Amino acid sequence: MINNIIKILKDAGVKKWKLIEKGVKSKELFFVKNDLDMNRAKDVVKYQLTVYKDFKDGGKNYMGSSTILIHPTMSEKEMKERVSKAIFAAGFVKNEPYPLAEAIEKDLKKPSDAFDKLNDIVDAIFTPSIPDPWLNSVEVFLNDENVRILNSNGLDVSFNKNRLEIEFITNSKGEKEEIELYWDLKTSDLSPDSISSKVLDALNVTVDRALAKPTPKIKNIPVIFDEDGTKEILSYYVEKASALNVYEHMSNAKIGEKIQGNFTGSPVTLSIDPYIDDSYYSQPFDEDGLALNKVKVIDNGTLVSYWGNIRFSHYLKVKPTGSLTNFVVEAGEKTMNDLRKDKYMELKTFSDFQVNALTGDFGGEIRLGWYHDGEKKIPITGGSVSGNVKEIQESFELSKETIKDGNYFGPKALKAYDVKIAGVK
Repeated sequence: MINNIIKILKDAGVKKWKLIEKGVKSKELFFVKNDLDMNRAKDVVKYQLTVYKDFKDGGKNYMGSSTILIHPTMSEKEMKERVSKAIFAAGFVKNEPYPLAEAIEKDLKKPSDAFDKLNDIVDAIFTPSIPDPWLNSVEVFLNDENVRILNSNGLDVSFNKNRLEIEFITNSKGEKEEIELYWDLKTSDLSPDSISSKVLDALNVTVDRALAKPTPKIKNIPVIFDEDGTKEILSYYVEKASALNVYEHMSNAKIGEKIQGNFTGSPVTLSIDPYIDDSYYSQPFDEDGLALNKVKVIDNGTLVSYWGNIRFSHYLKVKPTGSLTNFVVEAGEKTMNDLRKDKYMELKTFSDFQVNALTGDFGGEIRLGWYHDGEKKIPITGGSVSGNVKEIQESFELSKETIKDGNYFGPKALKAYDVKIAGVK
């Protein structure tokens, strides 16, 4: 199939192109409570082709591009027609020229035994077997993905990856009503102990959510963002250091700038890292086929490097690091016990928590947290939290304890001193 596509490109006179072959074998299980309701499997291959076209307009050079999907069932005639349309479309895209990835050949594919572990994964999910809380429904997606990236420079790299996604609903009967929570776990860690631990953590959160009281109206209280909020707030710095965002004037961050201001709390030291163990997003090459390595982006609150793919790094005249897969933030010096002093609110989950990469504004509706009044810890829900990263960054404190969550490895918690809580009563 690949040889056929390359021949069609050659016959059409296409001099610059990139082709990504992605094969996915998957087993999918759907449970209602702990009873298997449906299972299915798939074995599919798709080809993503990008053609590039150099042209001039008004005396200025451009490199247009157009990306299409080619399916294995397409005839040669259908493929030629689709390629022809892509070449035509690329002539209307006025991108500044940029180079494609240089030629390397590397095959990092390994034999996969992921599907042999599927029964153990299912057993691990249902190991915390207790009447309340309980798993209402569970969907398991275990993928064995094989990726090959080629381009017109002679690049030819391959790698494979196991990816596990577990979507589940937890329920618990509260004092007044029954509640349910949705969870989406993405990981490449197939060990039963890890999976069971994460499911048990979700069940425990569900119990607290069922018992939670309305968030009180309290002003001027420190807030500890636990896991989700910490990751989202720190992702602000990832966006500030993005070559794409700098080029498009979404970020005005400059190399050498004290991006965290004159901090007195925990410094931010951040790297992009394609090799976080068990991360769903770890991979050795980005979509350009550029080999990825760990790169420090922020050191002690100072921006030391942009990160970005070949195109936008070329535009900024900086060395390309490749597209982001994961980011790592160095831990702080204070333990969770140190952060949990006196009166505070600790916010665990949100119905939605967002950070505006341009302004630094953040906010979310509180799904579950705890209010500590100095003596006792009370689960709370409802109301919202809001603030701005630029207003909290000089004094916030990062925990010594760390977590892995999706594409993030770093402090488990962030304690902020200038955020607003809109309580319910």
